[in-house]
Amino acid sequence: MTTVGDPAAIDLSIVLPFRNERENLPELLNRLEATLASMELSYELVFVDDGSTDDGAAWLERQAQADTRIKLLVLSRNFGQHAAITAGTDVACGRMVAWMDSDLQERPEDLPRLVAKHREGFDVVYTVRARRRQSSWRAAVSYLFMSSLNRLVGLESCANRAIMRLFSAAVADSLRAFRERNRFMGYLMPWMGYRNAEIPIEVDERRHGRTNYSFSRLMALGLTGLTSFSAAPLRISAVCSCLAFVACAAGVLWVLYRYLAHGFGVSGWASLIIVLLGMHGLQFAVMAVLGEYLGLVYGETKQRPLYLCSKAVNLSGAPQAPPTTKDSGRAKLPLSPASIGPTS
Repeated sequence: MTTVGDPAAIDLSIVLPFRNERENLPELLNRLEATLASMELSYELVFVDDGSTDDGAAWLERQAQADTRIKLLVLSRNFGQHAAITAGTDVACGRMVAWMDSDLQERPEDLPRLVAKHREGFDVVYTVRARRRQSSWRAAVSYLFMSSLNRLVGLESCANRAIMRLFSAAVADSLRAFRERNRFMGYLMPWMGYRNAEIPIEVDERRHGRTNYSFSRLMALGLTGLTSFSAAPLRISAVCSCLAFVACAAGVLWVLYRYLAHGFGVSGWASLIIVLLGMHGLQFAVMAVLGEYLGLVYGETKQRPLYLCSKAVNLSGAPQAPPTTKDSGRAKLPLSPASIGPTS
């Protein structure tokens, strides 16, 4: 069995969230091990099972029994990709931390380029897809949507930016201080303001399985990014309400002018109903925006855990509160009361 010494001596931690990727895991692990062997770095592979229904976690557990550099967290249910990434980052202890998808679309062979760029003095190294393997209309919608979000939020996040990235232990410590439930990594990391760089990568076709992100889920994720980092929708609602009031006042003045100057009476029930429907629609839209923010506040005030872990393999950790802004370093696992399996 391969043994790793002091966790603080680990050069690189790679966080790999997955959900129903059993067919991709053997090739992913082989390519990762081959790439990392050529880099001559000490490393750990932190796999995070985000509620899979296949036997991928069981297969990885068998691999972890033969190599303690392979770590495994099994979340108690599907908490979402960003929560799974957070769980892996919480337990990563490398001097550098990298994120990767587990669907083999992002190539493990690109890791040396990220490390080399990081060693140039950049705290965060993002990757940008050289080509998006999606329909032209969806690519156009993604670009327009992200461009609009960037303007509203006041931060820059490229529509072609991939999950794959590498950052320093200092950035990892900063990430552990953020415990909000509605998190959007696309803006969370740029918000921190560390020195960053981007490198282009080629993205392969998915070989097995299917993506867990539908178009509606992507739109919902974008809405989370908007409401988590900007109050612009509230301000837009206020502006629309003011414009509606001005239009209403202008209409009243116009009717009075026509009546006093020309003696024309007010007529047209259809136009009146249309105006009323428009005003009520605007009111409901403003209420919907307020309700969205109120729901976010309600979710955060409950202070529920970001995730629960039902099994941890090759990772030490007892149930413990997540780190606060006063804490730093490797976090202990927030295990569920029904935690099972080895935690050695």
